[in-house]
Amino acid sequence: MLNQALNHLEEWLIATLIAAATGLIFIAVLHRYGAGESIVLSRWAAAHGMTWLATLSMTVFTFLSELDLSWAQELCIYMFIWMAKFGAAYGVRTGIHVGVDLLVNRLPEHSRKHVILFALLCGALFTGMIAAFGASFVKEMFHTGQQSNDLEAPMWFVYLAIPLGSGLMCFRFLQVSWFYYWTGELPHHDETRVEGVEADVSPALHPQPAGAATKAAARKVSPLGVILILAPILIFAMCLAEKFGVVLLPHWMRAATVFALLIALMLTGIPVSIALGLTVMTFLFTLTTVPIEAVSMKLFTGIEGFEIMAIPFFILAGNFLTHGGVARRMINFATSLIGHWHGGLGLAGIVACAMFALVCGSSVATVAAIGAIVLPEMVRHGYPMHFGAGIITVAGSLGILMLPSIPKIVYAVSTNTSIGALFVAGLLPGIMLTTMLCIVTWWLARKRDYPRLPKASWGETVRTFRESIWGLMLVVIIIGGIYSGLFTATEAAAMAAVYSFVIAVFVYRAIGLKDVPRVLLRAANTSAMLLYIVTNAVLFSFVLSNENLPATLADWIAAQNLGWVGFLLVVNILLLLAGNFMEPNSIILIMAPILAPAAKKLGIDLVHFGIVMDVNMEVGLCHPPVGLNLYVASMIARMRITELAVAVLPWLITMLGFLVIVTYWPDLTLWLPRVLGMH
Repeated sequence: MLNQALNHLEEWLIATLIAAATGLIFIAVLHRYGAGESIVLSRWAAAHGMTWLATLSMTVFTFLSELDLSWAQELCIYMFIWMAKFGAAYGVRTGIHVGVDLLVNRLPEHSRKHVILFALLCGALFTGMIAAFGASFVKEMFHTGQQSNDLEAPMWFVYLAIPLGSGLMCFRFLQVSWFYYWTGELPHHDETRVEGVEADVSPALHPQPAGAATKAAARKVSPLGVILILAPILIFAMCLAEKFGVVLLPHWMRAATVFALLIALMLTGIPVSIALGLTVMTFLFTLTTVPIEAVSMKLFTGIEGFEIMAIPFFILAGNFLTHGGVARRMINFATSLIGHWHGGLGLAGIVACAMFALVCGSSVATVAAIGAIVLPEMVRHGYPMHFGAGIITVAGSLGILMLPSIPKIVYAVSTNTSIGALFVAGLLPGIMLTTMLCIVTWWLARKRDYPRLPKASWGETVRTFRESIWGLMLVVIIIGGIYSGLFTATEAAAMAAVYSFVIAVFVYRAIGLKDVPRVLLRAANTSAMLLYIVTNAVLFSFVLSNENLPATLADWIAAQNLGWVGFLLVVNILLLLAGNFMEPNSIILIMAPILAPAAKKLGIDLVHFGIVMDVNMEVGLCHPPVGLNLYVASMIARMRITELAVAVLPWLITMLGFLVIVTYWPDLTLWLPRVLGMH
């Protein structure tokens, strides 16, 4: 009963915090413009003899003028920090934290169990240490009596999120470890679950890992399993030897140790966020003299920037859009425009993905929302399933290239680049990729004589456009608000979240008020996972900067005389390789602070470089072994991952060609931001 009560408290807390923070920023924006607009309305009403309206407007003006909401932004940041810390614990319970489990899944059952338990206990060790450091830091803050700037709240209470959240996270790791030890079962998140589609976890869909076939093989101890556990332990032992003077490591060896330990930890399947944190802690304890108090401070200030808050807001908006009937209306509109062409339904799926990408910011959400509707329709009209699944898998990646994009925000925060400029910079490349995918689809459909739909009348086109206009208006809110200076990127994201809630619940009525807590909880869970990675990535960047590694690497790359052409070629190869093993946001958080200084030194614009990284992440989402788009599409299409990996090839090759164009044609990305004066 105690555990059940804790579960409910955890869920209630993070869902309430994301809802409250969204509402608070929405109210703050209305307050900022409400006073000015109410006085304008009062003067207009007085000039037209509407005394009652003038009086009412002046009353509103007086109320808003006297209302002080200067503390709203600070409170919003603190609420999100609490949500991130407690949501990270909830993420352990739901299994949402991402890790590199490619090698672990290939181990025999017995060895796999040992490696997974090692990874879980490492997570408990790290979070337990952070809870202890956090408690010590809170104690010090209590004695200083320091208060926050705007709220004048005691800072010890604000920082209390660190020991409480980390302590709960440690408990969750131990709880999952105990349950896994006795049952062999791990929690599995449902990020790839599609509404209305039953998950098929049969061997036909996802083949069993090697070694699970027989009991004899299952009990076998694998040398690879031993290596996966011993590698990080031996690297840690080498760091301890350096600390106590047993060995002396040169500076380059110390830098190599950081990356070796990070890779060794990640290969055990430890969540990327924990691997980053453990690497930092090891380095700080053994190879530097940085005070450990700096860790507690960075754990808090790492996500204290208001710009980072755009991530949860856009995730929340995307969740409402996915479940809110927006996708179906966009598909209907796209079908009315081009459904009569060769491969019309496939073309409509691509265009619908592009339209949904304009307002969503998530590749997985785009595949889920569009694919769940388009794929059954394509099969019903006589298209092969592999054709439709290949289209939607790749076209769904537009979700992170077009206007709003979670990876773009992560990159902007990592490199101190303009979020608004990155949003706009992806628009023309997104249109070009949409066109290229459509050409390939049209050519294949024409060659194979796939069916075409009857041509829609102008009246039907106008009707479907009118139905989809509510969703498309989000483009105006996001870019219009940022470009005009009405909103910051974070405020635009909050406005988008509130607007998405309104159209999903009250306009389209696709979900009821009773479903809203579920949407909030899902968004908070995903947001907390990303924010926890960001927190520990900030720690990692702090260590790199302290050792002057980015600048040293930039100087080394410049000395190789690669030029910007050769450098971008190497970067593309590196990122494509990383995409085989890691999730996009993790790659950006680790790679961007290292590669961006080198790019800047070679004269490469950081906005252009951000779009190049973004397109590389798109490719990684569409091929095995960790391409999330593949898993979503395979669930909808009831296809094996191996079959789907073959089905996507025509469009994946097209995307690789597009990557070359984007990489070596900077004006494609930079022209629009420059014209709009955003860069």
